[in-house]
Amino acid sequence: MSKHSKKLIGTALSLCILTGGVYSQTAPPRHPKPPLPKAEVYGPPEPKSFPGLPQMDGITSEKSVMVDPNVNIKLCVGEGNLKINGWEHDEVRIFVKDGSKIDVKILEKDPSGKPNWIHIKRAPDRAQSRGQIRECVSGQSIEIDVPMSASLTIDGRVTQTAVDSVKKIYIKNIEGDLSFRNITGGITASTLQGGVSVENSGGSISLETSTGNIVAFEVSPGQIGDLFKAKTNSGAISLQKLNHRQIEASSITGSVNFNGKFLTGGQYNFKTSNGAVRLTIPALSSCMIKASYGFGRFNSEIPLNIVTDNDTPGGKTVVAFMGGGDAAVNITTTNGSIGIKKQ
Repeated sequence: MSKHSKKLIGTALSLCILTGGVYSQTAPPRHPKPPLPKAEVYGPPEPKSFPGLPQMDGITSEKSVMVDPNVNIKLCVGEGNLKINGWEHDEVRIFVKDGSKIDVKILEKDPSGKPNWIHIKRAPDRAQSRGQIRECVSGQSIEIDVPMSASLTIDGRVTQTAVDSVKKIYIKNIEGDLSFRNITGGITASTLQGGVSVENSGGSISLETSTGNIVAFEVSPGQIGDLFKAKTNSGAISLQKLNHRQIEASSITGSVNFNGKFLTGGQYNFKTSNGAVRLTIPALSSCMIKASYGFGRFNSEIPLNIVTDNDTPGGKTVVAFMGGGDAAVNITTTNGSIGIKKQ
């Protein structure tokens, strides 16, 4: 074989090897695969109402029980307009419109066998889990008639509450206004969002709200030493015709107004951080006044016997007497004026 033939054969073999190598490679796909979808994260749905509130059943129901006239009543209200009225019957009657079923649990009886401590709650439901929130009664409106000498303890969530003509009440609410009339034995009431009003009532009284006004009219102590206390973070306080000898009224943002008289031996404290303090009192009042204010002024329509008038780093302090100084009155505002007017 000639050298020329050997050269041709070698060239042909090289071409075959190269061609085979090229065709042995895997061709790239014409259409790349779409990316896999991201996994969805599932969680609880957003609450449609106040967290923790039981759903209302939409049932109108009524229940009653004979009780001792001095019965103590425990009640939890999840949602609804609550009205409690005292009547001259030894009976508790509960009426719920468009709400949950109700039940009454007797916690204790007196020697005669009459219930003297009861718990008004939502009727049991197998579909519900256990817990205090599931015991709360809910409805469009909840009306309860109780003996006039009854005492109540109420835990509220989102309620508009009005109580009339009972002996004593303790209520802690989250959202909604609270109104009380003719409560003879004392009131302890608090709400986070809402106003508080009291009329023609007596005893030791404590009213508190985070966002809302406080109004009290014709309120008297039940016994010597009973305290009247009103506190709001954002709202005004208005007090008229109070006969307590110990009064504490304070607001962080809001005015404090008092229209009444200072009793002998009384201790009166009025305070706001951002607002005015206004006192409307008889011209012949007898008290010692200590007024402290920062950015504002102090004036009185009633003549004062000024003892000290001092400037301090935080503002100004005035100590003065009216008459014989039989009551002690402390007034403080950081940013606002102080005024005293004649009745």
